Amino acid sequence: FIHNLYYEAATMVITFVLTGKYIESRSTKKTKGAISALMKLVPDTTLVLRNNQIQEIPINQLLVNDIVLVKPGTRIPSDGIVTEGSSTVDESMLTGESLPIEKTTGSIVTGGSMNQNGAIYIKITKIGEDTTLAKIIDCMEKAQEKKAPIAKIADKVSGFFVPIVISIA
Repeated sequence: FIHNLYYEAATMVITFVLTGKYIESRSTKKTKGAISALMKLVPDTTLVLRNNQIQEIPINQLLVNDIVLVKPGTRIPSDGIVTEGSSTVDESMLTGESLPIEKTTGSIVTGGSMNQNGAIYIKITKIGEDTTLAKIIDCMEKAQEKKAPIAKIADKVSGFFVPIVISIA
């Protein structure tokens, strides 16, 4: 009769460990999906004003202090300040704000947000890893890599406990 209890205990511990591992892997997949969705917010190209002409350039060639034209329905390429025009900007993917925010001359805009209804010129203030979106992505990646202290302890304990219980059983 006692032997059955050991088997049940071992089975329960193994079930709990496997369930925990499954939940952890599912959570990791969701986080990776969220990170890739955030990365897709930045457009591949942008319209920049250089030599008094609008040129389409790859986003990686964008420089601080460049003036970019953001047309309605396109994403803002990088963090900056509106220098000309007005529009509403949907920042919901970054801030969670459900309503579009009115942006006029002097307003700060965040890269990755969607320009909705008016053409605006933006002076770029941050590029690459300095942008708000890049910092959010970096924080999410770091959080994904780390385990909670209690999870580390649980992994160590289960690493010893499960084999001992199985061998006793």
